[in-house]
Amino acid sequence: LESISRAEAEEKVKAAGGKVGAGVSGNTSFLVVGSRLEDGRAVEETSKYRKYVELKGKGKKCPELLTEEQLLSKLPAAAKPARPVASAAQAVSIPQPAATKGERRNWVDLYAPRTFGDVLGNPGMVRKLTEWLKDWDDVVLHGKKKPVPFKPGGGIPDNVNARAVLVSGPPGIGKTTTCKLVAQLHGAYEILEYNASDARGQKIINEMADGIADNTTINFGAPCQKKATGLTKRALIIMDEVDGMGAGDRGGNAALIKMIKKTRNPIICICNDQNSQKIRSLASSCYDLKFARPQKAQIAQRCAEIARREGLEVEPNALEALAESCGGDMRMVLNQMQAIAKTPSYRASGVTYVDMKGRLNELSKDQAIMLSPFDAAKKLLNSSESQRLSLRDRLDMFFVDFGLVGLLVQENYLKTVERRSDAEVLNRCAYSADLFTVGDIMNTRITQEQDWSLLPDVGLTSCVYPAFVTNGYVPFPSFPSFLGKYSTMSRARRLATELQTHLRLTANIGRNDLLTSGYANLLYKRLLVPLKGGSPDAVNQTVGILDAYGLRKEHLVEHLTELTGHLGQADLFKAVDPKVKAAMTREFNTGGHAVRVMMPSSKRRKTEGPALEDPDGEEGDTAPVEEANAEEASDDDLAGALIKVKGKPKGKAKAKGKASAAPPGVTGESPASGGKGGRGRGRGKAKAR
Repeated sequence: LESISRAEAEEKVKAAGGKVGAGVSGNTSFLVVGSRLEDGRAVEETSKYRKYVELKGKGKKCPELLTEEQLLSKLPAAAKPARPVASAAQAVSIPQPAATKGERRNWVDLYAPRTFGDVLGNPGMVRKLTEWLKDWDDVVLHGKKKPVPFKPGGGIPDNVNARAVLVSGPPGIGKTTTCKLVAQLHGAYEILEYNASDARGQKIINEMADGIADNTTINFGAPCQKKATGLTKRALIIMDEVDGMGAGDRGGNAALIKMIKKTRNPIICICNDQNSQKIRSLASSCYDLKFARPQKAQIAQRCAEIARREGLEVEPNALEALAESCGGDMRMVLNQMQAIAKTPSYRASGVTYVDMKGRLNELSKDQAIMLSPFDAAKKLLNSSESQRLSLRDRLDMFFVDFGLVGLLVQENYLKTVERRSDAEVLNRCAYSADLFTVGDIMNTRITQEQDWSLLPDVGLTSCVYPAFVTNGYVPFPSFPSFLGKYSTMSRARRLATELQTHLRLTANIGRNDLLTSGYANLLYKRLLVPLKGGSPDAVNQTVGILDAYGLRKEHLVEHLTELTGHLGQADLFKAVDPKVKAAMTREFNTGGHAVRVMMPSSKRRKTEGPALEDPDGEEGDTAPVEEANAEEASDDDLAGALIKVKGKPKGKAKAKGKASAAPPGVTGESPASGGKGGRGRGRGKAKAR
């Protein structure tokens, strides 16, 4: 549209009592046609317009086309929205409650589901949970395993034969209520619920596991050999909010997994964040069921029914706006509706869409809880959604995940305008690229100097403002390719550091210059030329060069081959004759080629530090090699501690007592370490003869 934005047009239609649909059908009254699409395509290319042409061609009922001017003429600014009136059929089917009914009860408890038909959304997950609990005894106790169904598209198949189930999904969508309802309607279990308010440490869960494993019904007249829990039904454990088992529940997660593996009673675990680090190990032992948010139309329809029972008149558009503002949280929607129903003015005149929009700022839910990083990036990149956001809201989108949202914007900002090629769009893309560069400079400052006060500036320059300059339409943001190649880059950095550590005894090349200067490429070719020639002395020539630099065969095969491969160099080692490769391997296995530098394992490097033993087996002074290049000081300090070279041997101390020298076969490690005439305090090391 030219005069108003798409969001403003939708608000005007909803304020007038109309409904904005996502698709075209026979029930659609009007189809508004603008001048062009957000990505620059013609209006006739849209799926809505094609559906309109299809309906019209088949002679079916189709909507009326409206231009922007015709739409505005039908929606005057002073128009008073019509209040919805319940139909007679609805009034008959929904009884009016008494004035005192549920007056002191929460609507969440009063209108909780009583049957499976009352559960809002996720019918497939409810069916799977019911079937799992129904077949639990046959699968676990009787060994009748169910066949694992094929999962379309590949991936890990569902663990339908698990002893426990993991129900995950956003808060407020009815996960706990559904699990309780399934257990109650089954009828054979007594529900034992534990949530975040209960102690769920390792000791508590172990005691719980012992009680459940030894659970028996009360048997009068016969001695009971096992510990009875006092239940006449089998227990069903519901562990709610398992992703919230923190420091106060130390060891509880591991104890819960151990209990699941040996339990003889069903266990249902419930969590909000299925991708949490605490849940990954638990999910592998459970049947994973992911609940999704119900659609706002479903929530609005259920809330309209509840409002009529409570004698409150609310517009359907107002209920949809409330559901969208609460992020599909049915519990929060009912709590807010109950608060609105207590207001005398709303109960007397009803709640319109305009009234509800005036309260959305007070009722809106935290965006960081509702959105994922991909949703936040999509809101920033799509012009139809970003127009509704203020600068503060855009910055809040960045802080949904400040480590990932910026990368998503940088990966997908060109895809939003890929169908447009005019000069203005190209200039905007170039300007956004410059902004990303400035943001990377600030991000480097934060990493190196820990100056986190620059984080809002990084979000503005590397995410918010580039998405404002270059935006359009993207169906779903692609995953950042930078993260996909980060592991390869880290491996190359590690190999370059290890290779430079060995070379620094004979060369003054730094790690950063190892590849860019062509040093590694030249060394690689020099080592492989004799091997490719196939001369009788080829192995000796290559091994001699490796010994001169203090390198081994793996430095040629692994380090140099992979590092030069990043520069476009082909893998020349594959062209070497296998017999020559075997001869070189036998040469290094003879043990006559000493290693000058010992690289510690990563675990030892963290715990014990960089101290190493001398490869020759003799003790000497540690002499770090000095590096002339100041720019490589950080790398040299790390690598210098890994190098041991021979120094002057320590002077032998004179023996105390009657002995004038240490006995043969014992090195002079400490005074009188092994003399006959006195006892020394130090320890002597015996050298093998």
